[in-house]
Amino acid sequence: MQFSQIVSQVTFVMVALPMAGALFILLTAGWGIGHIRRMALTNVLSTAALAIVMVAAYNPQLKDEDGNPDLIQMTTVMPWTGTLPDRAAASLEVFLRSTGQVTVSIDEVRRLVDEGIVRSDRDETAEQIVVRLDKVRDGKLSLAEVGGVGPDICLALGVDGISLWLIALSALLMIPAVLVSWEAITDRPATFYALMLLLEAGMIGVFAAQDIILFYVFFEFTLIPLFFMVGIWGGSDRRWAARKFFIYTLAGSVLTFLGLIAIVLSYSWMTGQNELVFSIPELTAGIAQELAVSPEANIYWRSVSPWIFLALFAGFAIKVPLFPFHTWLPLAHVEAPTAGSVLLAGVLLKIGSYGFLRFALPLVPEACFAAFHWIGILSVVGIIYGALLALAQSDIKKLVAYSSVSHMGFCLLGLFALNNVGITGGLLQMINHGLSTGALFAMVGMLYERYHTRDIESYRGMTKKYPVMAFFLLVIVFSSIGLPGLNGFTGEILALLGMFRSYWPYAVLSLSGIILGAWYMLWLVQRTFFGKLREPVLEDHGHGGAHVDDHHLTDLNARELCALVPIVALIVWIGVTPQFFIDRMAPSINEVIEHLDAGYHRLSADRRPLAPFAPFGLSPLTRETAPSVTLSGAVDSFEK
Repeated sequence: MQFSQIVSQVTFVMVALPMAGALFILLTAGWGIGHIRRMALTNVLSTAALAIVMVAAYNPQLKDEDGNPDLIQMTTVMPWTGTLPDRAAASLEVFLRSTGQVTVSIDEVRRLVDEGIVRSDRDETAEQIVVRLDKVRDGKLSLAEVGGVGPDICLALGVDGISLWLIALSALLMIPAVLVSWEAITDRPATFYALMLLLEAGMIGVFAAQDIILFYVFFEFTLIPLFFMVGIWGGSDRRWAARKFFIYTLAGSVLTFLGLIAIVLSYSWMTGQNELVFSIPELTAGIAQELAVSPEANIYWRSVSPWIFLALFAGFAIKVPLFPFHTWLPLAHVEAPTAGSVLLAGVLLKIGSYGFLRFALPLVPEACFAAFHWIGILSVVGIIYGALLALAQSDIKKLVAYSSVSHMGFCLLGLFALNNVGITGGLLQMINHGLSTGALFAMVGMLYERYHTRDIESYRGMTKKYPVMAFFLLVIVFSSIGLPGLNGFTGEILALLGMFRSYWPYAVLSLSGIILGAWYMLWLVQRTFFGKLREPVLEDHGHGGAHVDDHHLTDLNARELCALVPIVALIVWIGVTPQFFIDRMAPSINEVIEHLDAGYHRLSADRRPLAPFAPFGLSPLTRETAPSVTLSGAVDSFEK
């Protein structure tokens, strides 16, 4: 097998490897906790190495045989229900459907093969193709013979510019998640690490899925490992936190599933085909094509797309979480083990915003424009409300949790700017938030391991004792508040510039969230790491609440440094040269922009407001979008 063929399957291997690792850990649990830890670390390091191969192999300028952009790469497609036709059968099926014919003769198959319309993966002649596919032996091929059997629900995985960095982020954050659990998890470690690896498979799978049903399976699957991680290894209120997390997200995702099925059924009705299509790329392109040529499809889609948007919104908004659907998040973060908090904040929250970008924006763009003000207001309120609540917290972990509510508001604000600059900033900010907040939760866990308290007032002047920890904390905090030169600045500035171009009041109001973010983050650092040294007093250490015996407490060790150094390196890399990351997003984002432009023109042609968004009417947006985004270009266009 050639190296290129191996690379083409890297996405599938990245999903399968953690699953296999989880099974192996459970089967060899009796070999000891040291073996379990080493196997988990080896597995996540291998997956991270594959993520590097994936990023290096992804070519955003790749073209297919017809010269069209080939943005979905490293694909794996295997039948799940039914059987898939091979290349010759598939091309014959397309020919029959496009011409309206019922059967095709051997002479016509010969002509199609000669003209290159029908191609075989097996280097067959026309006669060989007919003999192989002719099930009733009548010398002709019918649609039933060349089509797949059953609905084409596939195990279809691939990567494009939208999912590329999210998959890489998932693989990267698994490394600190394993390392911060090294000493913290001693009860049933095999089960814990197996659940963590299964969670990694679900996270990568949900971003790589190219089939709607597969996406939903992974979307729901991610709930299960985290539910048990919080419920078994969490804090004192872990069971209520796990139940609340599970019920909230499951309730919303059921409605989202109805929206996804409505997309599949609607496409079938619009095309008049009996077969159901579940391929996400095919649905996205097919619905756009039907809307471009069919007035009847436009009328139908205009009536159903707002309700599809609301169904998608129900699950994705809870997952983000968008205000006021955020109430499950702080408790889940506080009660979760450190690894659970790292992955929840770093990756799982991004599934909601990814769902908006993957489904809502390209498939129901009219509804996105109609809901622009609703989403804009909720995002701005979430930014300010989350920041104010973070200011009021006395628990470090709860402060970081509420900061996630605030920062994810910037991601949604960028995505729903509905222009190239804003969407690029929103997607980049999803990556930036995953890095900075994931690292913050990891550092909270490191501090908790030493003193077993997260109370802010219990700490003072910790820089004197932990200078290396203080350095890393400052870098990550500066990243979180958007200091120029670090990653947080690039995402926030693009998201805000995009919203300024769409509707400046929301951008102006959201600036207060940046100011408040700097306030609560720097105040946290000042109270805990500066001033006269004061260490926490623990009732379960010593006699009468004596101070912790500090000869056991050291600065960051090699294991903890290995958890933080890759994240800090990426924080600086994205801050200094963000264009490397933007260039790989741009072609896929441009495709989303094309769908948004088409939806805007359709909406402008019919000025009637879409129910149930009628109270706001149409949003006053401009559609001047650049074909690609650079940070300097975005600033120049804003100045103009």
